Amino acid sequence: MQQHVLEAIMAVGMAFGIFGNVNVIVAICRKKVLRTKGAMFVMILAIAHLVCNVSEVIGLILQFRFRAMSKKTCFEYNILYKFGVMFQSALYLSMAMDICFSIVLPIKHMIWKKRNYVTAMCIFPAVFATSTTVVSFLFIPDEEIPYCIFMLTTDMRIYQMVSSALIALNTLTVVIIVLSVVCAVRKSENMRGSRHSSSSRTNSLREDKSKVFRSTFFLVLIYIVSWWSVVVIFRVMTEVVPDVNEAAQYMPYLIIIVMPNFCQAYYVTYFRSPRFRKAFREQFHWITCGYAFPKIFDKERSRGSKHGSATNSANCPQAHTDSDGKKIRNGSQKSIRFAVQADV
Repeated sequence: MQQHVLEAIMAVGMAFGIFGNVNVIVAICRKKVLRTKGAMFVMILAIAHLVCNVSEVIGLILQFRFRAMSKKTCFEYNILYKFGVMFQSALYLSMAMDICFSIVLPIKHMIWKKRNYVTAMCIFPAVFATSTTVVSFLFIPDEEIPYCIFMLTTDMRIYQMVSSALIALNTLTVVIIVLSVVCAVRKSENMRGSRHSSSSRTNSLREDKSKVFRSTFFLVLIYIVSWWSVVVIFRVMTEVVPDVNEAAQYMPYLIIIVMPNFCQAYYVTYFRSPRFRKAFREQFHWITCGYAFPKIFDKERSRGSKHGSATNSANCPQAHTDSDGKKIRNGSQKSIRFAVQADV
């Protein structure tokens, strides 16, 4: 009974995750205005979470989680899940560094080419995920586990090393975000006190940075509450319980804590960004064949009609009335009379 309830909860959570992550990827690919440096990191994060969602769905269909099997077989089934989890854990550090660069080096951050910059910032997460996955695979003991969970597949010493690295990375991420917030507050105070800075520009910059901070803060907060807490809980269990197999019976239920992390990219951007919200509503309008948000395109059509009428009025020649013709004739007669007097 508990197994079926857990699988039902996981199915609903993974369905929301797949729906949200696909929407994020489609919206950023479809809307050029959304393809900023920060949004590209969100799209890459959504791709990593989508890999984890699909892996969990495959595990649900084949019922791996509550099946006893060898550690090597379980790891082979969860290899993409392992890579996606490690990649997204290190990607949060790159996102925190991106915010730090945008505050400390704002001009250079703007002129850096987006494709090269995002690729360079994703090298460390890719190397970290690849190295941890390969090392975990090389040191898989030839044993059988009661539940197919990737955290139980590797050697315990290797897992302790990886979990320690994850905790260090996440702690560094939080420290960088806190320091970036402090630096941004001081810069905003300096801009407010400067006589040469206009108040409107200062307010707009402060509002944009505060939106970025709030969105990234919520992304990191949900990650810490969900996935990071699971890593810490399992690390404590391995230190307290002598035999890990005794605590393995509680491991399948930790997925409930992890699930919000795998669908947060959509819901954080939906509630924190008006541009993303509008793009998501347009896509939901198409998915429901126009039943959801039926007036989503009315504003654009009204703007287009106003713009067209203004353009037509500007291009069309103005018709002269009779009063205008009289004014022109009177003006020409006066100019001729003044010219004749000047010649005389």
